[in-house]
Formats: sequence, C-alpha cells, structure tokens
Amino acid sequence: MKNKEWGTGLFKFLTFFADSVIVVFSVYITFLLLFDFKPPKWNIGPFIDIIPLIIITYLIFMYVFGLHDLLKRSFSETIYSIFLTVIALLVTTAFLTFFTRGFAYPRSVLLVSPVVQFVLLSIWRTIVWKITRKFHGRKDSLIVGGKSIEYLTTKILTKQKDLYNVKYICNSKSRHIKDYLKKVDVVFLCEDINLDLKKEIVDICLSTRKSIYIIPDIYEIALLNSKLSRADDIPIFKVKKLGLTIEQKFFKRLLDILVSLIGIIITSPIMLIVVIAIKCTDGGDIFYKQERVTINDKKFNVLKFRTMVMNAEGLTGPVLAGESDPRITKVGRILRATRIDELPQFFNILFGTMSVVGPRPERPFFVEQFKEEIPDYKYRTIVKAGLTGLAQVLGKYTTTPEDKVRYDILYVRNYSIFLDLKLILQTIKIMFMKESSEGVKEDIDFNELMREEYSEVTIDLVEK
Repeated sequence: MKNKEWGTGLFKFLTFFADSVIVVFSVYITFLLLFDFKPPKWNIGPFIDIIPLIIITYLIFMYVFGLHDLLKRSFSETIYSIFLTVIALLVTTAFLTFFTRGFAYPRSVLLVSPVVQFVLLSIWRTIVWKITRKFHGRKDSLIVGGKSIEYLTTKILTKQKDLYNVKYICNSKSRHIKDYLKKVDVVFLCEDINLDLKKEIVDICLSTRKSIYIIPDIYEIALLNSKLSRADDIPIFKVKKLGLTIEQKFFKRLLDILVSLIGIIITSPIMLIVVIAIKCTDGGDIFYKQERVTINDKKFNVLKFRTMVMNAEGLTGPVLAGESDPRITKVGRILRATRIDELPQFFNILFGTMSVVGPRPERPFFVEQFKEEIPDYKYRTIVKAGLTGLAQVLGKYTTTPEDKVRYDILYVRNYSIFLDLKLILQTIKIMFMKESSEGVKEDIDFNELMREEYSEVTIDLVEK
C-alpha cells in the first residue's frame, strides 16, 4: 500500500513537471515557427527571463481550475480546465512581459503560443487521464447509510460508475456490515448513521487500510482546523468558533470593494447590452428586486436582471424555478445559463449588503422552511451572503439544500482571503457549465435504476 501511494505521488509530480515543460516548450516552438527556426536573441531573451514566472503562474492556475485532480475530473471537464488555464496564463504572461521587458516580447508569439499550449497539453493530459483511470480501475465498494443512502448511491452509480463498483448497499441496522467490509476496497458513509457504528467502521477501515469517504455532519465539520491543546498531559482539541475575526472581516470588506468596482467597470458593456435586450423583447422592468436574508438574519433587497415574465409569482407564490419553467423569458434563459442575471449584485457588494464570496442569499420564506427541515441551516447566516461560494463552485443548481448547507459551513470553517480569491477564479469556470445553472430536475428513481442496470448489487436495507 505504501509503495502504491508513493508511486501515485511520483506520478503526480512527473505529470506536473511534464506540464511545465510543455507550457515552456510550446512558447519556444512558436518562436521557431514564426521566425523560421532562427528567433532573434532580443526577442527570445524576454521569454527566457520570465520562464520561472510562467511555470509558477501555470502551476497556480492549474490548481485553481482543478487540473491537480487527475482522477475525479471527467475528460470534458479536464479539457475545459486546460482551456481556462491557458487563457489565464496568456493574460498573466501579457502583464509579465509588459512590466519586465516591454514590447521586446513579440505579440505574435504571445497570441499563437496559447494555441500550441492548448493542443499539446490536451494530448498529454488525455494520455494521463486514461493511464490514471486504468491504474485506478473500478474499486469494489460498500455504501452504508440511512435515509440519504438512496441519494448517495444514485450519485455514485450515475456519475462515478467507472471508478467504483458498488457491490453492497446497506443501512446501519444490517447484521452483515462486517462481512461486507471484508469484501470491498472502498467504503462510503452517509451522515445519518449513528456515531458508534461510524467509529467502528472507521476503525476497521484504518486497520485494514481501506479507503473511506464520509459525508460530514456538523460534528465532523466542527473538528476541521481544530487547534491541538492539552490539559496538563492530556491531549485535547480546541474547536474554533464559527465566524470571522475582526481582522478577517476588514480584509474581506477591502476585497469586496476592490472586486465589485473592477466587476462593475469590466461588465458595464455587457450590462448595457442586457438592458437593451430586456427592453426590446417585452418592454418590462429591467431589474428585479427581491427580499433576501444575509448575516445575522438581516433582510435586504438583492438586485438582479429580470429573467421571468412580469409578476411571475402573482399566482404561484414563492416557488423554485424548474428546469423548463414557462415563466422564464427567452432572454432570461440565456442570462441564467451564463449567470449574467447576477451581475447587478456587484452594486449590492459595493454598498455592503453582500460579499463577493459567501453563502447565497435565500428568501425569508425558504429560510424559515429550511430551518425547520435542516437543523444546521442556521449556521449559514454567520457570515454575509455572497455572489458566489463553495456551494456554487463545487455544487450545482440542483444540489440539495442539505449539501449546499454543508458546503456553506465548510466555507466558514476554512475561510481565508486566499480561499476567496480561489473561489472567485473558479466561478469563471462554472459560469459556462450547463449543470451549474440549470433548474430543479425530476429525481432519478432509485428502484428503477437498480432494477434496470444494477440488479447484481446486494441491497440490505432493514425495515426501519
């Protein structure tokens, strides 16, 4: 097992090293092609000077856009991440060359080299993706849980079936859990099994070197980043309070002001086009104000471009938008798909009612409803509501409220200014991903799924 982990680490290192070589080599190839294989020294000199900065910049964006994850990313997402990384590297390289050697770095090389980088990195990462998948194989797996077991199982079977071969599905009352554990390599634990059983399964997995994945509840999340302390010679964990310190709030507010001003300036042409489009299509109101809840349960009016017909909730009342909701206008569908309808919230951020990063602001009607259904929902309003957040970057529009709450609490627990910067950049990535913005879908029927495609899986769900 240790040799396997060492080999995996070495493979990752070699992959990232090869990435860096390809990024630099692509620029050099471009020089050769554009200068008949005789690039002038005064032109290639600035490139050589900033090679270390190019490599560092690439590695940073590679991490931000998820290329460090060699296994869990789909092939299409990997290619999309390469595209974003190359574009970000182009912009950064343009700034680097301007501030180092000015116009000695050829503009033609600056524009052509990203194409070469994208092609070569895509070919290389395709090979890496296939090798990683083949090396990992399909791991025999056990899923243990309660009420949420069907939801988790459906996700694994439909989204990660090429990585995990689900052999057993059982709830916490099953008498055969230990037998199932002996026959699998990977264990998934839902959040709603009792703590004693969870500790027993974790103990077995640790002693037998099995991989284990746990959906966290507030207890596990609270332990994250705990500080090791002691009572005399007894080791103890000090669980940090949820929320931001005064210093963190100060620097977060500075970032909000800076990003909102830049956002308003850069997106003003887009917002002008949207204003014209909305007025020309149905002549109704351009903006839509809606009461939302932010830090300490304070209410404020969030500002958005209108994407539905006028008075859309006059008859239906407050309801979540569906995937094919007839109330959404033609222009509104485009705005929702690209998240452009959210751009006016830069003004909310500038005026201090919102933050760039934080839990998405919810309507008071749904806040009260979710507080009754989800005990941990109250922790979302410990920080200011945000334009984007961990739930938006790692989740989808269709992610359940329970999972969004987990992401929001994890964000609060792990907050740092660097995490905010990372999530801001990652938001660019998810803006054009369809799954991240589509409406609420019909649930996949678990029993139908098992009956049609996974009839050989052992299902051991004792009656509650």
